[in-house]
Amino acid sequence: MKTYAIFDDSFFKQKPWWMPYKLYNVVCLRSNPRSREYMLNILQEKVPDAQIIDTTMSTENGQLVLLYPDAIGLGWSPLERALRRRFNNVKVLNGRKRFFQLDGKELIQLRVRRFLEITFLPEIIFAPFLLIYGTVLTIKDKIRGRL
Repeated sequence: MKTYAIFDDSFFKQKPWWMPYKLYNVVCLRSNPRSREYMLNILQEKVPDAQIIDTTMSTENGQLVLLYPDAIGLGWSPLERALRRRFNNVKVLNGRKRFFQLDGKELIQLRVRRFLEITFLPEIIFAPFLLIYGTVLTIKDKIRGRL
């Protein structure tokens, strides 16, 4: 069975129209995407016989390896949907050298992580508690004379 690989870092080169510019910059910096050369070197280590293809190329059915430049594949959702219809066996190699099968369970987990990464929801939920707890500790220290 032939193995194909696709690399796409378009999310990190062109801002999505719906995302504010400053938020986009923070998301890109936090995700720490790897370069194309780095990803191709990792691919050669893990799957030496893989052939790099473009997303528009028509290929025979085989194994497909998606090369995520970051840990969770930001910007890959539309491409994943299209490629999962064309290929039965889809695997992912991310910028952290994690190599895994892209099945339904893994895809749901990735989508949740992407949502949390782009919306900063954990930080938004956690920040008020941190501020309240920090204020309580500061008042407590002030009363005890430590400040």
